[in-house]
Amino acid sequence: MPFVPTRFIHASNLRLDHQAQGVGAVSNESQAILEDCTLETFSHLIDACREHEIDFLLLSGNSFIADDFSIRARIALIEGFQKLASDQIQVFIVPGQHDPLSAWDLQYTWPANITFLSPQDRDAIDILRDGETIATLQILGSAHRKSSLPLKLNQRNQLFNKQDERALSIGLIAANLPTDHSDITGDTTQAIPLSLSDEYLPAEWQSDEANEVSVDYLALCKGTQNHTFEMHPGVAHHPGTAQGLNFGEHEQNGVTLVTVGTEAQLEQRTLRLATVRWQVLELNLQPELSRAQLIQHMQQSLLSQIRGNYEKLWMVRWQFQGSGELFDSLRSFKHQSSLSNELALTVKDRLPVGIEQSFYLQSENRELRGTNSTLSQLFQTQLDRFKTETELPLNQLLAQASHLDQSWVHRLNSVTEQLNDQQIFNAALHNGQTWLDVSSDEEVHV
Repeated sequence: MPFVPTRFIHASNLRLDHQAQGVGAVSNESQAILEDCTLETFSHLIDACREHEIDFLLLSGNSFIADDFSIRARIALIEGFQKLASDQIQVFIVPGQHDPLSAWDLQYTWPANITFLSPQDRDAIDILRDGETIATLQILGSAHRKSSLPLKLNQRNQLFNKQDERALSIGLIAANLPTDHSDITGDTTQAIPLSLSDEYLPAEWQSDEANEVSVDYLALCKGTQNHTFEMHPGVAHHPGTAQGLNFGEHEQNGVTLVTVGTEAQLEQRTLRLATVRWQVLELNLQPELSRAQLIQHMQQSLLSQIRGNYEKLWMVRWQFQGSGELFDSLRSFKHQSSLSNELALTVKDRLPVGIEQSFYLQSENRELRGTNSTLSQLFQTQLDRFKTETELPLNQLLAQASHLDQSWVHRLNSVTEQLNDQQIFNAALHNGQTWLDVSSDEEVHV
């Protein structure tokens, strides 16, 4: 059965003007990029909508964080939607957990190309192009209401045009599905069949007792990880987040360009629009490894990464596992900073983006492997080493806050002079033992 040709972009978790987490001390230039990264990524999204001449944009939740009360986010949305209106591109907005319908200020006169869908709506709406229905969109519910029932997708929308072409049916449901952890930095394309006979359907979906849902494309909107679930026929998809905001969101950021041709096939293409990349790079440090060799390995690891078209900054976390003198020396902030600066100078002329680096060390101390409190002991070991590195450990921590306004630095320094270092370390040790003293079996599930 031929389909009405259509093209749209599905985006989620834009979180406009929400700030990155777990950043630490960075340069002023990097700080400015981080502060604006979600807004720049949204600008790239608007440009992509116009470049690919899409019919409509689907935003499935968390376009902004209501608790941020961001004026910049509101201005960016209005200006972006106005640009799409000038190109007759429709926008369909489904509120999420952090941008409920009430936060969108429906009293405001939004551009005419905007349609808000309430989670309580159940009727399908027609998406029109030149007066002709090219797709339908329907809110199907939330994951907790459907969790015990399978979805049966072999029943299809029977809306046809004059050329006997069927409109694509789109449903939206909040869901958390398995994540594909492949590490792909460029745009990716996937073709998925939309018309398969019942013999390809799982047995439970062929049951008359199944929870029948007549959609071709199921738009998911929970979580921040990109994932696709082939329904045979049809597809359930969540684009994840357009711009990651912490190291937990370093996998597959982007939005999804969906193209349906006259044939019964749907093509998905992930568009990488992010300004900032969160990169976790792992290296194993053997005891015999020299500093020069480590620099070389780190350089090779960095230069092997492919820069995205819009990336200005890489937030790099080095995860080192190993043992030996070099490994132990890197527990020092001073040595980490020296290593980071040397590497930055080495790749400066060969890496077309700014980089900010942090370190995470995991020891291979054999003496700790058989105990039931490995995390607690590792924490205590690192705390003791940091304490003995300098006579003024709290001042050493403040040295990492160079990105703060100088007036705040002076105020923090004055407060530090009144604090008791030993009391703080004792409290940290107590908290570490309380939080981290778990068995090895428990660690597996943390």
